[in-house]
Amino acid sequence: MLRNLHTSNRCLPWFLLLPIMACGAAPEHESTPAATPIYNPRTGRLEQIVSDRDGDGRQETRAFMDGTRLVRIEIDRNGDDVVDRWEYYTSAGEPPVAVIERAEEAGGPDGTITRRETYVDGELTRVEEDTTLDGRPDKWESYRQGRLVHVDLDLAGEGRPTRRLVYGPDGSVERLESDRDGDGVFVPDVPAGAAP
Repeated sequence: MLRNLHTSNRCLPWFLLLPIMACGAAPEHESTPAATPIYNPRTGRLEQIVSDRDGDGRQETRAFMDGTRLVRIEIDRNGDDVVDRWEYYTSAGEPPVAVIERAEEAGGPDGTITRRETYVDGELTRVEEDTTLDGRPDKWESYRQGRLVHVDLDLAGEGRPTRRLVYGPDGSVERLESDRDGDGVFVPDVPAGAAP
């Protein structure tokens, strides 16, 4: 849910973040997450908003603020007291709204970043992921207007995409493509028994 929320809520006014600091990633509980603002003791300026999004008494989400402007959010997705998702924001429009620019997630046992998300105007456009935890991406997702267009996979461990799944408007896989010679050009796979 966390990964897909930004495609529908591209821009959020900062004050709406108070009750939904984890961008909707909270488990389905009836209670509202408790958000606590932290102000600079010298200037009185808002610096952070911390949130216990699942009501277990621990603060899993921390928003870093520059007054009313959201700068970034750090999230402990699995409740182990270690931040494993970072979201970076900019402000746009009048009145200003928070617009996500990029996000990173740690998915390995040592806290290594394994997923990087890129946003344009608050809309998810690209994801790179290291699913094998070898330190290099092996899965690339491309999005257009909030819709998954294709996923490229490195199935051969060559450090480059070798297989592509192309998705239709309804979210189903329309076709499979391959780049067998490494030239970056994907050609449709011909099913067994079909005429080329």
